[in-house]
Parts: sequence; C-alpha cells; structure tokens
Amino acid sequence: MGRRNQPQKVRSERVSNGDAMRFRPKRLCLAMALALGSQAALAQTALPSSSGLATTTSTSEENSSHENPGSAAITLDTVTVTGTAEEQEKKIGNTTGASKEDVERRGASHMSDLIDQISGTSVNSLYARPEISVGVQGIAGHGRVSQSLEGINQNFHAFTRDIGQTGSIFIDPQFLKSVDVTRAGSTGTGALGSLGASVNFQYLDLEDILLPGKDFGGMVRGSTGFSKYGNGQKPSGSFFLGGRNERWEAMVGASHSKNDFYKIGDNISNDELMHGIHGRNLWFYHGADSSIHDINQHGPCRYHANGYVGMSNCGLTTDQAKWLKQAAKNPLKGTQKETDSQMLRLRHYFNDDHDQSLELFVFSSKAKYETDQQPSIRVPVNENSTKDNWWVDGEASWHDYPWSVRTQLRNQVASLKWKGSFSEIFNPEVQIFHERQDRKQNWTGASDGFSANQPLHYFTDVGSTGIKLSNTSRLESEVIGPFRLDAGLEFRQARKKVDSETESEYYERYLLETKGRDVDIMRFDPDSRTDTLGLALSLSTEGPGPWQASAGIGFQRVWLDVLNPVFTEGNIGQEGVVYGTSYWRKYYRGLGYSGNELKELAAAATAESGAKIKTDPQYGNLRTVRGRRDHQWNLKSANVGVSYSPPGTGLTFYTQAGYSERAPTSNEMYMHGELNRADFYANPYLEPEKNLSLQLGMNYKKEGWIATSDRLDVGVNFYRNRIRNYITWGPMVAEGYPWPGIGNDQASVNNLNPFVRQGVELNLAYRQPLFYVRTNLTLPIRHDNKLCSWQVPSGRAYQTGTTSDGGNSYTDIGKGERLCYSSWNWMEAGTIEPIRGSLTAALTPMQGRLELGGTMHYRGRQRAAYWYDRDVQNNYHLGTQAGQTQPIPSQSQFIETYLWPKVIKFDLFVNYQFNDQLRAGIYLANVTNKMEATPTAWGYNFYPGRTLTANLEYRF
Repeated sequence: MGRRNQPQKVRSERVSNGDAMRFRPKRLCLAMALALGSQAALAQTALPSSSGLATTTSTSEENSSHENPGSAAITLDTVTVTGTAEEQEKKIGNTTGASKEDVERRGASHMSDLIDQISGTSVNSLYARPEISVGVQGIAGHGRVSQSLEGINQNFHAFTRDIGQTGSIFIDPQFLKSVDVTRAGSTGTGALGSLGASVNFQYLDLEDILLPGKDFGGMVRGSTGFSKYGNGQKPSGSFFLGGRNERWEAMVGASHSKNDFYKIGDNISNDELMHGIHGRNLWFYHGADSSIHDINQHGPCRYHANGYVGMSNCGLTTDQAKWLKQAAKNPLKGTQKETDSQMLRLRHYFNDDHDQSLELFVFSSKAKYETDQQPSIRVPVNENSTKDNWWVDGEASWHDYPWSVRTQLRNQVASLKWKGSFSEIFNPEVQIFHERQDRKQNWTGASDGFSANQPLHYFTDVGSTGIKLSNTSRLESEVIGPFRLDAGLEFRQARKKVDSETESEYYERYLLETKGRDVDIMRFDPDSRTDTLGLALSLSTEGPGPWQASAGIGFQRVWLDVLNPVFTEGNIGQEGVVYGTSYWRKYYRGLGYSGNELKELAAAATAESGAKIKTDPQYGNLRTVRGRRDHQWNLKSANVGVSYSPPGTGLTFYTQAGYSERAPTSNEMYMHGELNRADFYANPYLEPEKNLSLQLGMNYKKEGWIATSDRLDVGVNFYRNRIRNYITWGPMVAEGYPWPGIGNDQASVNNLNPFVRQGVELNLAYRQPLFYVRTNLTLPIRHDNKLCSWQVPSGRAYQTGTTSDGGNSYTDIGKGERLCYSSWNWMEAGTIEPIRGSLTAALTPMQGRLELGGTMHYRGRQRAAYWYDRDVQNNYHLGTQAGQTQPIPSQSQFIETYLWPKVIKFDLFVNYQFNDQLRAGIYLANVTNKMEATPTAWGYNFYPGRTLTANLEYRF
C-alpha cells in the first residue's frame, strides 16, 4: 500500500497515576474511525459555513469532489476534517471563506468576483489588475492585512496613485482551491507585522486533479466568452498533470488567461448619474470650436466650491449621462489583461514511523495590464458649431485611448517544507521560502506638466527570502484538559530595488542637463532592505467540552535600512536671529570701518551669523539629505478568544480580542517628488500603527431541521477595529524648515485620532439534496474618521519673522499646530464603507449532478465623509452656489459626498457533471447589464457589463 492510503497513525499516550497526560478513549476511537474511513473522509473539501468551523458533509454540492479509491465518505458527528490526516486546530469566531466549490462554480477570471462574495471582505484594486489587495473589515493596504499563498506572505509595497492598491499579492484564479480568511486573533508568524486579519490562498493539490482510483492522470480546464455577450473574454484555460507512487507525489500545472477590452454596463438611470456620482472624475471632449465649454460643465452638485476641487461633489448633466451610456456600448480600451502561470508541487514521503515528508512548491507568473485609467468621453460636436449654437452629430464614444499606466508584472513564489510527527510534544515543521514581484510601470507625462508627452516609468523589484520554524505540541492538564501549544519562529530578509523617472525627476534632470542648473535630483522611492525576526506562541483547548479558549502572543523585530534616499528638508538647526549684510555694514560703519575692510567684515559676520543656526553651512535654508537611514521597531501582538456551546442547542457564542502593530514601509516614509501630477515629501518620523480589535458573535448549526438530510448554518459577527497612528496623507512641515507662517507640504503622516472600522457580518447557509441557499451580508456601522496630525512630525521646525532691528528670527515651533483636514486621497481615507452582500440559490437534482441557480450581488451607495474646515476653506470663497443642493456648513464639520449609487446585479449559472471525468457549465454574469464603478484618485474603475462564459473541466 502507498503512503497516501496508510491509516492515520495513532499517537501513543502515556498512562500513569498523577501524570498530566492521560489516556483518552474518545481520541483512540476517533483515530480508529479515521483509519477505517481511509483517505476518503480525509480528502473531502470543506464546506465553508458560518459556524466558524469547516465541516464535512455529504450533500449534493460536494458530490462532485473526487474521493480516493476503495472507500466511501464517513460522516462523523462533531468531527471537523478538512483534507489531511493531521489534527486541525479549532478556530474560534467567524472563519468563513471560499471553498473549492465556490471557486469552481464561479469560474472567476478575476479574484474580485470571488472575494466580494465573502462577508467582511473587499478588493481594493482596479478590476483589470491581475494582482489584488484584499480588505478585511474595512482595513486594507500596505500590509495591514497579511496575505499569503500556501502560507508564504507576499505584500508587494509600491506607490500607486490609487492609494488602496498598495500591498498586493498575485493569485491565479485557475489554480485556486480555497480562500481562508481569519478576521482577528491570529498570532502565527505569518500574521506578525499586520493589523490582525489574514487571508491565505490555497492552490490545487494532487487529490484535486486525479480520478478516483488512479495514481496518474491530469485535468484540463477551459473557458471562453461566447455570443455577442462574450465581452472580450478570450479562450483561456489551465492544464494539470500529476502522479504518485509509494513515496512520491508530483504535480505540474500551467495556465493562460486573456481578455480584450470589455464593455461596461449601460443600465443606470439618468437621475443616478446626475445626483449619485462624482462627475469630476469623468471628462468630456469634442473636436469643434475650443470656446464651447458647456460640454464639460458639471451637473447638479451636492456641494460646489470655487477653487476647491475636493469640495465640488457634482454629478453629470442630462446630456453627459446620455453620452456616458452611449459610450458604454463600445469596449473600454485599457481594460485588457493577459496572464501566464506555471506551478510545481513535488512531495516525498519517508514512510517511516514519524510521518516525515518533504514538499517543494513553486509558482511563477507574468502579466500585462493597465491601471489608473482615466476614461473620458468624446462627444461628436458638429464642426460648424459655435459657442452659442452647437449641436451633436451621432452618438458619443470613448475618447481615443484613456490615459493609463501600462504595467508588466513578473511574480515568483518558491517553498521547501519538511515536517514530521515524533511525539505528542515534538511535531516540527521547517519551511524555506522565496517570493518576488517585479513590476514595471510606464506612462506618458501629462500634457499640462513639465514632462508633457515624455516617456516616464517607475520600476519596482520587491522580494524576500526566509525560513520558518514551527512546532505543535498536544498536552493535557487536570485544569483545562487537552490543549494544543503552537510555537513559531520566522526570519525574513526582504529587499526592494527601484528604478524611476517620475515627473519631478525628469524636470530636475532637464534643468541639470539642459539649463546647466546646479540641482540635486531627488530620489522618488529609494532602495531598501528589511529584516524581520518574529516569534509567536499560541495555546488552544482541544477537549470535547462546551467551553473552548485560545490565546496567543507574538513579537517581531524589524530592521529597515533605507539605502539611498535623496530628499529635501530644512537647514535650520536651532533658534536664533540672523542679521544680513546691511545690518553688519551699519554696525561696522558705526565702529569706524569703511571701504573694502568694511565689506569684508560685513560679509564674514553675515556668514558667521547664518552658520550658527544652520545644520549644514554649505546650503541655504534648505538642504539635500543623502545617505543610508536605519530604523528599528519592536512590534507586539496578542489575542484571546473564548467560545461557549450550550449542549444540545447547536448554538456557539464567542468573543475575541486582539492587539497588533504594523511598521511603516520605506515608500510611506521616504517617497519624495512628483508622480502623476501629485507632489509628496519624505517623512522619516512615522510611528507604527496599533490596532485593537474586537469580535463578538454567535453561530447556530442545525441538522435535520426540515428534512432528515438537510442542514442550516447561521452566523452573526460584530467587529470593531480601532487603529492608533493610522498612516494617511496630510499636510506637513519638514524637519528644520524655515516656515513663513502659511502653507504646508504633503506627506504620509500619523493620524492623532483613532481610526475606526466597525460593523456586523451575517452569514446563512441552508442545504439539502435538492437545493441550497447561501447568503452573506456585511453591514458597516458608520464612523466618520477625523484626520488630524501634527504640523511638524519631527518636532523641529522654525517660524520665520523679523526683529525690530532688522534681523531675521527663527523661532522653534516644536510639533506646530494640530491640523485637521480631509486627506489628499479623501475618497479613500474618508470612505463610508458601503453595505455589501450576496445571495446564491441553486437546484441540485439528479443526485447533485445538475446545478442550476443564480446569485444576487448588492453593493450599497458609495460615499465618503469629507471634513469641511470653515476657517481654511473660507479662503476659497465658499458659499452657496447655483445648482447646489446642500448648503455649505456654517461651522467645521463632516459633509457627505456621493461617489456611486447602489448597485444590484444578478448572475445565472448552470453546471452539469456528466461523469467522473467531464463537467461543463455556463455562467452569465451581470444579467441586467448594470453599470458599476468605483472611484480612483482622478478617474473611475468600471466593472464589466453583461458577460457570458462557458467552462469545461475534463479529468483523465
């Protein structure tokens, strides 16, 4: 018999009077049941349920999973089995994610199609991007959420204009098996350095591609758009081949995916476009008389402020709404994408008494796509039109090719993992890993800047290598019964290399090379190296009792070395008064000096006066900072969870509390210059973010509720995340800067107020052999986060003034004022989280071989809370404007801006399992062709309209 069919080895148990480790008959019976069930019970795919535990079931939806030969599935009461012979850690709380069945049913070409159906999650990225940044319970970006593939963390850090896109991971949907979401309470080494939540993506394994009873075989998957609703979806597919013998398992896979430009939906009312969107992010052009300005005039405004674009929350005019829907009938350029991926999984079993195994996992991919699109609409104004008399010939269309960032991405992940089971106490695992993302972004300089129409780029190569050591011990005490102790140690060395030619770098190079100006070329984003050493300990109960508990602590030491920064800061080092040449001439003239001697003395005194207060005498009031900068942080995390299941009720009540910290990244601290028409300055004085999270909920599970073979799962979870030192964009005065009393630069800053995300998640699943219903709903509880920060994060800047005797004074202002504002990226930082939900229902007749159903998706109105500062914005002549529906506040307060109306979309699908080898299906997404979009900094990310795809899966 091969290693895969060997029964699970029963761990030996010591029996002695007074020994804390006691023989447990129930555990022995469980092991025997698992052995008799062979691998069939162990290899079933877990059904994601809102119970907080992934549980096996024999309902029709899972009948398509392929069991091992020679046995049938055994359903064990109250036993959780999720695919391996190892005992699984019991998790407290809401752990709903996406199962293999969810992935296969949707046949998603983009991860957002799948992630959006998991409660409490969202995807903060453009739809056309192949890599994603997952948000959990309103938290996303810059590694705030730990994202991993097969347990290997990958959080790519680089700046993009749409701030929510940072901290991404590349996942190929055609390789995907499941998505595990931990909302809080994780202290494994992989979660250290994040703000508590984690998302782990699992790829297909050998058992997922082989036919029952086969030791060698493969699987082919294919999909394509078809008919007039194909919507740019080109033939795409994946191929897997694998086999096994007594000691080895091997599997390889390859995939190719492509879509051309897609059409967006056009089903939206004029009223919604006129009153429910941020029309400033759409532009309308024409090729007629340039004096015709009415084409691009705004529509009705909630708030309209002269000279302050952020406050001009206006919709479209009736004509603009009509033109947008006309343009939507044509494919939107810039939405194309092409990806290629390969994977290898090689596993060796030692077949010894200690269950030792060695596994190699390799994943490689590349992609071409475009981001940061700024779609605009071309209106065919008749060439004979005039300013006062113009008309349109024909229908509007997308204006040529939208401005965008052209991107190429290469991604690699490799891991070598060894594990063994030597005793109840010693069950080690060692994993060596390497991951890398190499992203090349190219764009053309905007026509209104110094780099107009010039080729610009921003290349970032981010990778890491490390080792993870872990051990699981199963112990027992007289007080708490059996429990599990997990310990982990991880060392990782990451490096980041940047090659950039941004707007500011181009202009500085232009001045240096063309004009002969003696200027320093700033480094927009410097190279860096980050070393981390993490230690995690967690303890969880494993007994059969109604009470369960878990607790954990974690520590991570972070060394950040910024290798080659070049940025500007002030050159004033201390308070004082500087007197100019006129003062000193008068002074020395009063002492009787004249002529050249007077000039020399005055010049020397002037230089000495200035040098006393300057950090670097060779510079004026500003200086260029160069050279390596080192930072260190000690990050801590802790969590505790308790659950109680009253016997015989099917109910489980739980609560979790967690604390975690995240260090700032190098580009948050040292990004300096202009990118895509936005200016940023370095702020090396950022402090780590600190999150205090709370989860409180209830799960209910009932089998035989209406019919003898049905099952009901219900979950309710309240969450609250309270983040201190939240890093966002805000005004800043640089260290040592001679501040004249007005104006501030823009940089990453720590928010002085707590940043709160809170809400309720609801999950419900009901299933029986003939049909199933699953729904989830996320109800955020609104909390307007006021952004305030110190004007001088470094605590050292100087306000300039004039003394009565003509000197220039420099007065230390410490941290300066406490400034409150709406951030540069106010649409992201001030987001009012929308209600999200989905409902999937399907009939599963013919013993589950046929699946016929649909999904309803709901996303509530997208809005943002904008902090209106009456004192600051009065300078821009704010007041009630013509066509404004909301009055400008008479005092400083939050105002609500509309970004996109609520959207309800419907999908239909049918899948049929012909036999063990062949399965096919059709998926019609967005049946009603609804128009859906999310705003970026200066544009809109439009989602596809009605799309019809066919998919096929064949095993051999």
